[in-house]
Amino acid sequence: MHLTLTSADWIICIGALVFNVLLGLYFALRARRQTDSSSFFLAGRTLKWPIVGASLFATNIGAEHMVGLSGDSYRYGICAGTVELTTAICLGFAAAVLVPYYMKNKVFTIPEFLELRFRPEARMCFSALMLFICIVTKMAFCMYAGALVLQAVTGWGIMPSVLIMGVTTAVITIIGGFGVVAYTDAIHAPIMIAGSGMVLFIGLHKLGGWGALCEAVKHTPVPDAMHMHKAWTDPTYPFWGIILGAIYGGIFYWGMDQVNVQRMLGARDLKQARWGAMFAVLLKLTPVFIFALPGVIALALYPHINVHDSRATFIWILDNLLPSGVRGYVLSALLGAVLSALIAVMNSISTMAVRDFVLRFRPGTSERRQVVLGRLAIVAAMVLGMAAAAIIAWQPEGIYKYLQTISVYLVMPLTPAIVFGILSKRVTFAGAAASFLAGLAISAVFVTDALIKDKALAQQWFPLLHHPITENYTYRGLWGTVAITGILFMVSAFTKKTEPAKLEKTTIDWGGRIEPFEGLSDWRLQLAVLSVVTVAAYWWIW
Repeated sequence: MHLTLTSADWIICIGALVFNVLLGLYFALRARRQTDSSSFFLAGRTLKWPIVGASLFATNIGAEHMVGLSGDSYRYGICAGTVELTTAICLGFAAAVLVPYYMKNKVFTIPEFLELRFRPEARMCFSALMLFICIVTKMAFCMYAGALVLQAVTGWGIMPSVLIMGVTTAVITIIGGFGVVAYTDAIHAPIMIAGSGMVLFIGLHKLGGWGALCEAVKHTPVPDAMHMHKAWTDPTYPFWGIILGAIYGGIFYWGMDQVNVQRMLGARDLKQARWGAMFAVLLKLTPVFIFALPGVIALALYPHINVHDSRATFIWILDNLLPSGVRGYVLSALLGAVLSALIAVMNSISTMAVRDFVLRFRPGTSERRQVVLGRLAIVAAMVLGMAAAAIIAWQPEGIYKYLQTISVYLVMPLTPAIVFGILSKRVTFAGAAASFLAGLAISAVFVTDALIKDKALAQQWFPLLHHPITENYTYRGLWGTVAITGILFMVSAFTKKTEPAKLEKTTIDWGGRIEPFEGLSDWRLQLAVLSVVTVAAYWWIW
């Protein structure tokens, strides 16, 4: 499928993209020179809340959202966006419980915190798995989703498109470090919202409004496409499965994933980090409407798109809904999302590679040398990410759903040890190690089952995974997390306790003094308001 662009589209798309990248580089390099590790990896810990929040949002919204979420919404309905409204739960927990301890210990990476809470071995295991997750999910899916669009625009093949995106983002990240990540994200966030908002309002206008949309989808292959709530037995997007999945998968994503948490670690102080988190929660109220709903609009307008799969929905939306000029602007927003997400992941990979591996074996490495090695890590990540993107190309499922599935399986072994390591002094290193190894074994089974194309064969190999309460990835992740948590506390109860000195700065003091309320500027009040708005949004499209 080929997207037709006019001269105006090309000028606006390329001009906006280049201008925004150059502006991000300018602000980043002006703010602080990249000669020391704190500047290169955390922008010198100088970021204010608008930059933190916008960067959290833009890092989260890659091409897999703009392309994948609209495609899955065309295929399954607006329920594909259910998880997008769970941010208040997940980021709220991270801001309240996890981030204060990261910042209190002035860590660069989450694995670094695990060394303080447990032992160096915990740091190495977490960092190695996190590097793997970043490459095979974040980088690979973002590159592949962006390549689908570039292929439609230019006619290039998937892998040449992946190569161009990988090299471009690697060069930008090497030049600007974490500063360019944060500032470029902040610039692209409003562009993505405005561009996708145009798609939404133009599509609704063409249909005749919200009521006309609700009526039109009743006569499509997905008649319940405007309902967020799906039965708990729904094989794809069970409502309560998604909500429960947010409790374990989402808390990891927003509170332990290095790529996201690094934005808050770069904040000037804890207050700026928390305000930034609340700003990100506010922005995350929009994706279900500006990314998922356009897919449903496309379903109502074109219920029988003649394409091999619904991943081409986004191209149809651009080609059939938007006028010349606007089409180029929205395309620039998509490509900007690709760049923002990729440079964020590349910088986080370089941070973990240097801080958790190089300094582990060569603690005397100079600041300048750390920056050089971080840039080399970016090049290596680019190559590995492109290889992983090539593997994804054969996956027949919707890329957004597939991303959620694999991500839940891969983060499951890590979540209990970190969450309960901060919440409870009873958790020991031996318990954390046992839960991690058990989680790896369970995840290996889940991932193997997910990768088997022949469903009959999968049912034969793993019969217990193919019942209503275990079929969907959200339920599998839930039961797996429960089992791992049980192992964590069982082993911890019979093993050597952690030294009190370690616990003092890394574990919650439940008898401590509650922070005083600060009025309208208090992040807890902001979270309460945002939570009410989130529940209202769920109710509206129930």
